[in-house]
Amino acid sequence: MTRAEPTGGGTGTFDARILGLPGSGSLPDRWRHVEPLFAELSAAYASGGPVAAEPATRRLLAATEVEDVDGVGLDLRGRALSNLSAIAEARGDARAAIDFATRAIAACTAAEAAIGSARRTREVRLGAAINRAQTLALIGRSAEALQDLEALDAEFDETTPPLLLFGRHNTLGGILLDRERFADAEVAFRAALSAALTHEPRLASYAYAGLGALAHRTGDPRLAAEQLQISRQLQATGPLAAARADENLARLLLERGEVDAAEERFLAAEEGYRHGGDPRSASVSRLGNAAVLLARGKLAAARGLAERVGADVLAQGDVWAQFQAELLLGDILVAQWRFPAADAAYRRARAVCVSTGALHEAARVDVRRAVAALTAAERSLFRREKQRMRRAALDLALPAALATDALRGRFAAGPMRERWIRTVSTVAFEVALQSISALAETRLAVEVIEFLCSSPSIDASAPAASASERASGNGRAGFAVLEEPYALAASGEAGTASPTASGGGTPPPFVRALPGDESFRAWIAESERRYGVAVRSVEAVDAW
Repeated sequence: MTRAEPTGGGTGTFDARILGLPGSGSLPDRWRHVEPLFAELSAAYASGGPVAAEPATRRLLAATEVEDVDGVGLDLRGRALSNLSAIAEARGDARAAIDFATRAIAACTAAEAAIGSARRTREVRLGAAINRAQTLALIGRSAEALQDLEALDAEFDETTPPLLLFGRHNTLGGILLDRERFADAEVAFRAALSAALTHEPRLASYAYAGLGALAHRTGDPRLAAEQLQISRQLQATGPLAAARADENLARLLLERGEVDAAEERFLAAEEGYRHGGDPRSASVSRLGNAAVLLARGKLAAARGLAERVGADVLAQGDVWAQFQAELLLGDILVAQWRFPAADAAYRRARAVCVSTGALHEAARVDVRRAVAALTAAERSLFRREKQRMRRAALDLALPAALATDALRGRFAAGPMRERWIRTVSTVAFEVALQSISALAETRLAVEVIEFLCSSPSIDASAPAASASERASGNGRAGFAVLEEPYALAASGEAGTASPTASGGGTPPPFVRALPGDESFRAWIAESERRYGVAVRSVEAVDAW
């Protein structure tokens, strides 16, 4: 496996010792002239990270590009290409990283056909496949990434090196987490933790980071903090590992309102990424600095930094970072009362969700847009404009709320489902009901309340502030229903993708709040159209 440091966002580094460079045994006479490149490559990596090792790696690749290349040369070519994949991703060129990884897999496959297992080429090929899956997920192609990882199942056995076992489980956990398949993600992260504790204890910190991210995404910040503290205490594998831990802890600190402590961690993370030779992650981590500026009310500076980082991550092709940057920019523009520009930023964030199939994330963005519309209505001096913005908020919030309620069916009954209801669906309905109240739509309010009463699971005890309170102060929408721009990144983080459209089983029947009246079905149909989830079945029953 080329990336010995499977850090968040799919970023990683390579380690010549783990790669087995120059492979099993000594090189034959034909290739002995490249041996000095291995020492140069390792020294460059140790002093400056993956990017610093690029010149030596490219010379190694060039040495193998001869017409009469043999099996050993193909093996060396595969190793060089695999490292160049890690380097390209660290530079922020995800598409080049995928190309290098694909070429590495092809070279290794040809080498195995020529020389079999003599140089353990299979391990390099499997590592390149895992790393390609990480990068595919980074640019929003998580379905392909999952297919790649599932295809590796048949090739893993008792002879597979522990590092590869760990890498596959940890990468799978990150992808499943961002697809919000939380139960499956937990299984994968715990398998990664088991492999690490049994064979490679130094890697346990990454599994704990993944479990911390899972706890955070499912509404348990206390457990998230505990897991991340364990992860940080175990970090002993270099500046990139420490930087990822610092960044994750900074996000938790910022959520708690500990702005000074968060800023310190964000700055440490950025420096760690730069020192470790990972400029892509350094760039993304600067979104944390922009969030700190927003929290302090320095809106112009926050906006400028968010726009610069947004341009960087757009060029890099990191779709998850694009989503974060646009969401943050929208929050800043709301705080500046620049509501049309804010909605444009939120729409760009939504477009990222749609392009990756993450319609559940689009629903969360739409609730955020609804909060902004309600805030705009409160700020307006004109009655007609107030009503227009309240209507816009309702048209955004209610279909999104219906969808988030239906999506709770993905979870088995238990605490995880209840956290989803409390932190996502309940808040979405709160925003929708506030819009309905502002418009004095009494009949619609009755329909929504009846809909909630017919839902299989409701957490009525969850406290919730009003939408205006959530958007007050610095204007930042502060509820867990919407992925904060700094939602914790799991180790081996991937881009988002939607849960199954079925939402986890047959939906309940439609309940007529008023006898013979099925007008509320229009809202349900619109929700199903926008978000691809079954909200209610065709069966209809009357309310009691």
